[in-house]
Amino acid sequence: MWMICFTMEAQTNRALIVTIGQYPPESGWELIHTENDRRLTFNLLIDNHYNPQDIQILSNSQATKGNIVEAFNNLFDRCRKDDYIYIHFSCHRQQMMDDNGDEDDGLDEALIPYDALFWYLPDTYEGKNHLRDDELGKWLLKLRNKIGQNGQIIVVLDACHSGTGNRDNNENSYVRGTSRIFAPDNYVPLKGKHPELDLKLEQSPKLAPTLVISACKADQNNYEYYSQSNRSYYGVLSFCMANVLGKELKGKQWSVKTLTEKIHAKMQTLNRPYIYRKQQPYIEYSDKNHLYNLSNPNK
Repeated sequence: MWMICFTMEAQTNRALIVTIGQYPPESGWELIHTENDRRLTFNLLIDNHYNPQDIQILSNSQATKGNIVEAFNNLFDRCRKDDYIYIHFSCHRQQMMDDNGDEDDGLDEALIPYDALFWYLPDTYEGKNHLRDDELGKWLLKLRNKIGQNGQIIVVLDACHSGTGNRDNNENSYVRGTSRIFAPDNYVPLKGKHPELDLKLEQSPKLAPTLVISACKADQNNYEYYSQSNRSYYGVLSFCMANVLGKELKGKQWSVKTLTEKIHAKMQTLNRPYIYRKQQPYIEYSDKNHLYNLSNPNK
C-alpha cells in the first residue's frame, strides 16, 4: 500500500486511485487489465495540478477492503474546506443481497476489493470484504460535509455488475463485472421496506457538489478497450476520461451533460464501435446545473 504524507493547506486537489486486475486465484475473479488505468489516471491528475503527495494509490494486493477503508479514513482526516477530491476505482463489481432494506430491487451493488470472493459461502464468506454502495455513499456524505459547498467530488467507477466477469464471446473482449448475484442459492430479492435509508446524492448548499460516473448503465456490459497503437488494454471509461478531461476539456469548466456527451462520443471513435455503441456512461449527480473543473481553479 503506497501511503504518502499529505500537505495540510486549504484548497488542495486530493485523489484516491484503486485498481485491481489480478485477484487471488482462489477468489474466483478473473483477470482484467487495470494497471494501465492507474497510469492513465495518475498522469491525468498530475497534468491537472494534483501533487503526487496528495494522491493515494492502492493496486492489486494492496487494495484489500481494510486498506481501502484506511485510505478513505486518511482522505477524510487530511481533506480541508474547499478541497477538490477525485476518486477512481477500476475493478470488478457485483450485485449482492441488500442488508438494510433501502434498495427498490432488493440488491446492493458492490465494488470488489482484492480479498472479496466471487461466491457466497455460508458461515465462511458472506460478503464482509465486498465494498457496498451504501458504504461508499457514507464516505461521500462525510467528505461532502467536510469540504463544503465550494469543494467538489468526482467519482469514477470503471466497473459494472453485468457481464461475464471475464472474456465475452469474442476472445479479445474482456468484460468487467458479473451478473451472478452474491447471495445464498435460495435468495429471492424483495423490494426494500426502508427507502428512507437510501443514500442518494442530495443537493444542499452545505454539501460539496458531487458526481459519480459509471462505465455503463446497469443492463449493459463494461468492455475493456484494446489500443492497437499501445498494444494495451484499458478500461473504456478510464481511457475516455483521460482523453476528454486531459485534452478536450483541460482547464475548462464543464457540465454533467457536456461530460456525458463527450465520453459517449469518444467511445464511438474507438475501434470495434459495434461494441461500444452498446455501452453508455451512467452519471449520478447532486446538481445537474453545477459547472465542474477537474482541479481547483484557486489552487
